[in-house]
Amino acid sequence: MKKVIRGAAIICLLLPLTACRFRYMNPEDVSGFLENLSGIVGSFQITSDHDLIGERGCGEDAYTGRYWAECEGNTGKDVIFGGASLEGRKLYVSGYVNARSGKAVIRIRMNGDVTELEPDEDGYFSTELKLDSGGNYIMVRYENYIGTVELTSKVKAP
Repeated sequence: MKKVIRGAAIICLLLPLTACRFRYMNPEDVSGFLENLSGIVGSFQITSDHDLIGERGCGEDAYTGRYWAECEGNTGKDVIFGGASLEGRKLYVSGYVNARSGKAVIRIRMNGDVTELEPDEDGYFSTELKLDSGGNYIMVRYENYIGTVELTSKVKAP
């Protein structure tokens, strides 16, 4: 909640300082500015590297990369990839959940809708995502989990 309040405060402070400049900007510059601003606000939802249960290797943007966790009874949530954006994107998400006990659930939040990915009998999961503008996040929720989780998110080729 503190992150949301901090993000809202930043927006409230930045908009009055920049609103006068919008009159002199072309539409592409305004769009770029607003995209950067939404990216800053969206980044407050991502779990910091320091607070992650697992480890993240970032890709070309905040929506792509690799994640690996080896857990010994962990409970909590890692918001691994995502953010807020004016632009949509297509992603391919895949990986493995190898549980010895407990539960690890891969969750995809696309604006208000939440989907949970079900691994097959070998622990493998994959999906293609068409993300619209707004807030989109890939996360793992752990409940007394012992095992490993591996996740990759990459841009889906056209």
